[in-house]
Amino acid sequence: MLYGNARCIGTGSVKVNGSAVKDKDTVLRIVVYALSIAVALLMFFPFVGLVTGDLTVPVGYGTEVYKLPYEGIIDYWKQVVLFFDSASFTGFKNSVIVTVTSTVFCMYVSSITAYAITAYEWKLRETFDKLIMVIVLIPSTVSTIGFYQLVWKFHMINRLSMLIIPAIASPLTVLFMRLYLKATFSKEIVESARIDGAGEFRIFNQIILPLLKPAIATQAIFCFVTSWYNYLVPAIILIAPKKKTIAVADSSNLLLYLLPPVLVYAFLSKYIVEGIALGSVKN
Repeated sequence: MLYGNARCIGTGSVKVNGSAVKDKDTVLRIVVYALSIAVALLMFFPFVGLVTGDLTVPVGYGTEVYKLPYEGIIDYWKQVVLFFDSASFTGFKNSVIVTVTSTVFCMYVSSITAYAITAYEWKLRETFDKLIMVIVLIPSTVSTIGFYQLVWKFHMINRLSMLIIPAIASPLTVLFMRLYLKATFSKEIVESARIDGAGEFRIFNQIILPLLKPAIATQAIFCFVTSWYNYLVPAIILIAPKKKTIAVADSSNLLLYLLPPVLVYAFLSKYIVEGIALGSVKN
């Protein structure tokens, strides 16, 4: 009986401790959710101020009043229509062309370069790999003057291609892809595909590119943002008004100026999360 009572007491203590642990977990979750919501609101607050700033009109000298919501939306829509009908739309269109083209080509060329360094054995592979590391450490602004002189000598001023071509060769992106492939690349899969008769480009496009999807999504965000907000080089080599990007032509409409990078991040972030989840399962 005593042993049975002791056993009952022990079981009861376990239940009490279990409920205490559950209470601590609940409190911890509440604290984490509260902090997460607070941080999200702090990050979202500048965008709220940006939108409400567009919904105000000056009255008198230095005073502003807020319009009714529907009036602000109608007036803002009128501003958007005028924006796409004005010369500023040319800058927006040029930025889309330069940014999307340079991002797509940069991701593909950087991925195939990293694959060539990782998958193939060739004489100067290690030297080329170290050269990429050295180039990454050199600030891009150092080469701006030399790049402008080169563009001037080849009579390529006011050419959007002069913003696309340099962005294709990104040493930092190649380095990132190379490090990612070191951790995920499997020679057995490539050799099996070769035995089945698959060509090298088919192997890269159907096997390696899907494998690099999280890395490509991550670097695509950085490449897009860097190209979209690039101001120095476009301001130097794009002189004609019809050739200027949005960063140089008109960045006063902040909501439209900030919207494309936000949309790109919202679209690509899910691939980053999927890659992290897949890596945790493999490990």
